[in-house]
Amino acid sequence: MSAPERAPLGAALAMLLTVVSLTGAHSPVLMAGAIGVLSVLLAISWPELLELPSAIGTRLVMGAAGIAGAGLALLTGQDVTGASAVVMVCGAGVFAAFVHQMLRRDRHRLTASLTGTVSGVFIATISACWVLAQAQAVADGATGVVTAISAGLAGALLLNTLPVGALARLLLAVVGGTGVTVLVAASLTGLNPLLMVGIGVVVTVSASSAQLLLGSSLVSAEPVPSLAPAAGSVATVGVVAYVLITMLL
Repeated sequence: MSAPERAPLGAALAMLLTVVSLTGAHSPVLMAGAIGVLSVLLAISWPELLELPSAIGTRLVMGAAGIAGAGLALLTGQDVTGASAVVMVCGAGVFAAFVHQMLRRDRHRLTASLTGTVSGVFIATISACWVLAQAQAVADGATGVVTAISAGLAGALLLNTLPVGALARLLLAVVGGTGVTVLVAASLTGLNPLLMVGIGVVVTVSASSAQLLLGSSLVSAEPVPSLAPAAGSVATVGVVAYVLITMLL
């Protein structure tokens, strides 16, 4: 599965977050559920992408970290402790990764397994920032900002399916995704269009860079590993969304 063929899954996940962001007061709960699903997809595919030994243990650690992060983010909401909760889950996930390696009977590729699991834990856990962003947006009556960010992300990942060269595809994704961000923001928020252009560029470049990095592995063309670049590109933008929401609101 090539990068253009893989991109629609990332776009579909981003569009799911867009729809969830429009569901009103209960949207943080639904967002936590969607992020839980995203974390599971990432956990399933991550060991295959990095060709890690002891894949089952890595999947369990990553899945638990992602789901726990989403759950704690939901419980803490827009409070400042929300970010602290995500950090604590990251720390617990790193500890669990070390425990996982200590319990392995086969010591083959120990360092690769540990570093790969830790990196996966971080990506899975920081996806909970989408929940924090949505909770804060609901509290401040600005859910349209999250909608605009996730819609622009979906547009960028969808445009990455075009059968053109890599550089042209990247430029089209950034321009098109930014345009979607501005249009949605104009209809749902009163934010300055120039500000939303800047936000759209940051979001689309971040997502495209994450997808390019995660998709650089040779095995990323295979069905299961190809899930990781799609889910990972959406997960990492959660941090960007939360930082932008925090700065704007």
